[in-house]
Amino acid sequence: MRSTSKIEWELALSERFSSMYQKISDEKLKALQVAYLEMYKQFDKICKEHGLISYMVAGTLIGSLRHGGYIPWDDDIDLVMFREDYNRLKEVFTDNQYFELISPAETKDSVFKVMKLQSKSWTYYDVLGEGFSQKKYLYLDMLPIDFVPENDIVRKLKGLLFRALDLSHNSSRCYTKYTPHLTYMSKESKELKKNLWIRRIVGFPAYIIGPSNMYKLMEWLIQSKKKTSKVTIAYGVKGYLGETVDYKTFFPARKYPFEGLEFDGPNDADTYLTNRYGDYMTPPEKKEQTERHVRLKDNWVDLIERR
Repeated sequence: MRSTSKIEWELALSERFSSMYQKISDEKLKALQVAYLEMYKQFDKICKEHGLISYMVAGTLIGSLRHGGYIPWDDDIDLVMFREDYNRLKEVFTDNQYFELISPAETKDSVFKVMKLQSKSWTYYDVLGEGFSQKKYLYLDMLPIDFVPENDIVRKLKGLLFRALDLSHNSSRCYTKYTPHLTYMSKESKELKKNLWIRRIVGFPAYIIGPSNMYKLMEWLIQSKKKTSKVTIAYGVKGYLGETVDYKTFFPARKYPFEGLEFDGPNDADTYLTNRYGDYMTPPEKKEQTERHVRLKDNWVDLIERR
């Protein structure tokens, strides 16, 4: 079954639903990258002032190694922190003049599992202009790095339980309460309608107890005070078990070039990226490079009612 996001992105570019979305042109993408870089610089400066270390990962790290900066079509910054530093973010960024810290544990009207360091000044409209949201602010994603059990059996059991909770949490976003635009679009797409039906069954436990409470349960499960030889980015694309690597793969941090500057990243970038992507130096197909370059308009409901 294809992911809900891939189906949405494909439909967003179709003639039927394109009016609900604003496409990000190459020129606008450059402006977005400039804004995110400024946010990254400010965030990194604040972290250093408080002894925190963030690590560039995923597409941001690939961009550093392959392009010396952004992957040309990338539209965000991917960051992680060891749990000890991650848990200090709330303390450090409370009443910060540049960023507002938004936690999945404290949000009731949407479903996400990344800590958001949201700009207090830049909306998508401010950076990208007409047609983009005046309500949604740019933000940096932050995920925790956690230690995992040395015992293979215990680690696998913990990983499987986390996978079940994570899948339910992710799927709960498919309920109309959180993504009404998907419910509307499913009326015209049998694939999306079937996809949402299945996802809502899987997401029912999280929906009932509340996604924020499911997130708290996931946090309780993966946090460990005991240092071991292996770590994971449990909320990463490959999940608790798939993202598990040796501790020395990340620590100590190393400097990597990014848009003429230097930022911290894993000690062994090749091992991390190979585990995550396989052949990470070969660019994906053209379609995959641009499929995410759309944003839902604030007034999408008004637009469809005018038809």
